This record gives sequence, C-alpha cells and structure tokens, in this order.
Amino acid sequence: MQEGLRVAQFRVGGDEFVVVSEPIVGAADLAALTEAEREVAQLVADGSSNQAIAAKRGARPRTVANQLAAIFRKLAVSSRSELVARLVDLQAERRGYQRRP
Repeated sequence: MQEGLRVAQFRVGGDEFVVVSEPIVGAADLAALTEAEREVAQLVADGSSNQAIAAKRGARPRTVANQLAAIFRKLAVSSRSELVARLVDLQAERRGYQRRP
C-alpha cells in the first residue's frame, strides 16, 4: 500500500465498507497561507478563541472567523482540532518525521 494512505473500515447494517483516503496537504501547502493566516492558525493551536485572537491582532472577531474559514479551505480541514492535528503533522514533516498509521 502507498505510504500516507489512510484506511477506515466500518459496518452499517450487514454491509462492510472500506474507505481509503490520501492526504492532499504537505509542508509546501502551509506556504499557501498568508502571514496573517499563519499567525491565526498558530494562535488557534495555542488554544485561543476567535475573540482572543481578534483582541491580540487588533481585528474584529468576524475577520478572524473569515481567516479561519480560509485556513480550513486551504489546508483541507473542517475543525479547529483537525487544524491543530494538521499543524502538528506539518511540523513533524518539516523535521523529517512521519506519523505511523
């Protein structure tokens, strides 16, 4: 099997399903974020709320929410926790580590 693929198996009723997915984001994709988006992503990883990020950056919470939506889209994630996991993966990748499935 190709490295980096994820496999999930589950049953629904009497049927068994297997889902295979391939990560589409790599360390180079972090460069797709603007400097402001990278700062917002790091503050999210540090546990800050949108309101706290807005106060720290001198922005409105709605601006932070819009930046977070752009980050989610660019990094192909759908939640703050998924974003943090992706950032951890990207940092590990930069250091030459690979997560084992």
